[in-house]
Amino acid sequence: MPRLFDNPVMGPLFGAITILSWAGFNVAAKAGIDAGMSPAALSFLRYLTPGMFAIPLLIWLRSRATAVRLPIHKLVVLAILGGPLFGLIAVAGYQFAPLSYGLLFAPVAVFVSGTLLGMLLLQEHVAAPRLLGALIMFGGLSLLVGIETTGVGESWLMGVGLFVTAGTMWGAYTVLLRHWQIPVLEGTSTIASFGAILAAIALAPFALPSLSETELPMLLTQVAMQGFVGGILSVVALVAALQRLSTQTAALLPTFTPAVAMMIAWVALGTKPETMELVGTLVIFLGFALAARKKFVLAATPARHLVTKS
Repeated sequence: MPRLFDNPVMGPLFGAITILSWAGFNVAAKAGIDAGMSPAALSFLRYLTPGMFAIPLLIWLRSRATAVRLPIHKLVVLAILGGPLFGLIAVAGYQFAPLSYGLLFAPVAVFVSGTLLGMLLLQEHVAAPRLLGALIMFGGLSLLVGIETTGVGESWLMGVGLFVTAGTMWGAYTVLLRHWQIPVLEGTSTIASFGAILAAIALAPFALPSLSETELPMLLTQVAMQGFVGGILSVVALVAALQRLSTQTAALLPTFTPAVAMMIAWVALGTKPETMELVGTLVIFLGFALAARKKFVLAATPARHLVTKS
């Protein structure tokens, strides 16, 4: 496994898998909402499903003498920042502001919080080309999502506040994953276990009525996309990517999600993008090429040093 992560190609590869996973389960979530499923039901599946596999795996790992023991306070912090609470805050923002606001303000908050915390905790240098590339990406993102200015209610500031809060939580989550050098297997299984427990407690009363009314094909699709793709694959890929990517680069990954989701929806659902959406997607890729130039790999941080300090 260490030799695999020492390959410089692995960072961008796992980053791409992370983006595809995020985009895939978001497109599936849109299909679920259109089919009558509640946001609570989708979040419930996203966090509970991986827990059904993670908890037995965690018990087995804990029984091994060589297993890395992760401090409980770190696990609780990660489960809060990247777990059901994060999901609920992000979804709640759409009750007060349009979809386009969440697609823009949340990624900006992820980048700002990830960059600042990366500077404080990881001593990562912020180069001018990276900042310029990030600004270009966010400009492209605004073209892609088409920020709505008409018909927006007075409560839009509340929505923006929730999106910024969710983005800041995710930015902190990604930085702490790298700062604490969370191992892929032990770390993801433990985080998933805590997330499942929180989901069962907080979301079950709101999710179960919706799930009971969902047709079986759609339910199985959402179990696969929310539970396995969103709850397992995306987490494993992100943890693995952070062993080779800087947190500043990782903080730009959410900016790709709307563009990739649009392409997936085009292929899977037949929703053809507008010309401005295609232009925005191209600008996002150009901005990332500038921001991540010569910064894909942190050669000074070998992936083999994965022992977590208390």
